[in-house]
Amino acid sequence: MLNIYTSEKRDKLTFKPRNGKEVMMYVCGPTVYDSCHIGHARPAVVFDTIRRYLEYAGYAVTFMSNITDIDDKIIRRAGELGISCAALASRYQDEYEADMAALGVRSPTIRPKATEHIQDMIDLIKDLESKGIAYCTSRGVWFDVSKFADYGRLSGKVTDDDSTEHRVETDPEKRNQQDFALWKFSKPGEPEWESPWGAGRPGWHIECSAMSGKYCGMELDIHGGGADLCFPHHENELAQSEAATGKIFANYWMHNGFITVAKDDGEEIKMGKSKGNAFWLREAFKVSSPMALRFWILGTHYRMPLLYKPSLLKSAESSIKRIYTCVEALGEKIAAIAEGEEKAPAYLIKWGETAPAERMGADFVAAGFGAEVIKLGTEFISAMNDDFNTPKALAAIFDFVNAANSALAAMGGQDAYAASQMLISVLGVLGLPPERPAAAGVGGDDYIRLLVDIRTEARVKKDFALSDEIRDKLAAIGVQLNDKGGETTWTVS
Repeated sequence: MLNIYTSEKRDKLTFKPRNGKEVMMYVCGPTVYDSCHIGHARPAVVFDTIRRYLEYAGYAVTFMSNITDIDDKIIRRAGELGISCAALASRYQDEYEADMAALGVRSPTIRPKATEHIQDMIDLIKDLESKGIAYCTSRGVWFDVSKFADYGRLSGKVTDDDSTEHRVETDPEKRNQQDFALWKFSKPGEPEWESPWGAGRPGWHIECSAMSGKYCGMELDIHGGGADLCFPHHENELAQSEAATGKIFANYWMHNGFITVAKDDGEEIKMGKSKGNAFWLREAFKVSSPMALRFWILGTHYRMPLLYKPSLLKSAESSIKRIYTCVEALGEKIAAIAEGEEKAPAYLIKWGETAPAERMGADFVAAGFGAEVIKLGTEFISAMNDDFNTPKALAAIFDFVNAANSALAAMGGQDAYAASQMLISVLGVLGLPPERPAAAGVGGDDYIRLLVDIRTEARVKKDFALSDEIRDKLAAIGVQLNDKGGETTWTVS
């Protein structure tokens, strides 16, 4: 049973999607006005891992993450560089997506851009105005928080003393200090769009409500982002969305903790560009591999503060290499046992059986090392079902690696294969898969050739289900098969 901590209730709740096994998930994406720092990496990795586990658990996930490509920061930075806002946003969106790909973050199902949904925002503002919740001043259109009784329900706040962290708009004509901008009238030289109230551009908060409304009906199962977004951004999203629809906007609000850095006196403080202590992501890639940085992020529970030190990234590099070395050793063991056999042993026919422990075949359970395989599967699932406890899941993986290394010499093929598949499976759920067969140790070219031979035999016997499964599983680890002239060749990406 999956339990998720929701910020709104400040407690863990059993996960129950609105529509059976379908999950609507929205995670606030970046404002693309500069290069990525490590703070951008944490929510991306966290929610990518949550998405992966939900899919592993059998849910069909629609994952939305937006791109804010127009706001004050973009306008200011574009002016400093002497280029258009569109050119600036396009440059840094491309850079962001390349950095996230390096971290193993999968692309969203839907990635809407703010400038492509201006009319959707205008329509939502008009709806709020017709309900008497939005009003116009000489500077823009505002949401009247006094008309939404539950304002503050998510964060427990209605004001924030640390205004430097947020996009706070002032206007002497506002009815309430807390009222927030839905539409801003443009200043000379700024990008602008026509609206019923005058030329301008949307406020920051309205874009997420409008875009989630278009694609998900403004009824989300999970809404995620960094802890800094809980107030005012997510509070305002909740207010304007529920004021418009009269329905609960999101059932589970998830927020990852801050990244901290240590001062000279040892005090840990929040990392942030406004504080001048942010570390660029590409600089971190020079200290460790992207996969080691992902491992470092997952080594702390997503809701807790995460301390950044280059030494911690180097330690993560050593740790992940230790896991990959075990995968490689298991692959070599399998290839060595299979070498010279006249026909494929039974355990190799089960290529791709990377299911959780309770769905593993009975023959795996009977194997001498099967108890450790089952233990990893059950402990991994238990950890992830407890609010995605990745540190506990990684601890189970390291216990398994220790056990596998100790038992490797005496392992038979069935044991080695079951161990290899379970380990590769759970690593894949965490977004830490071995990078390629030869390097990550699933047996190299000899092992791929053996699997290709098994697939060829399956095709001769018209067992196309097995043939397709082997092809798909090889493709998942970067091996592309090419059937031509009765022979099969392959390339490794």
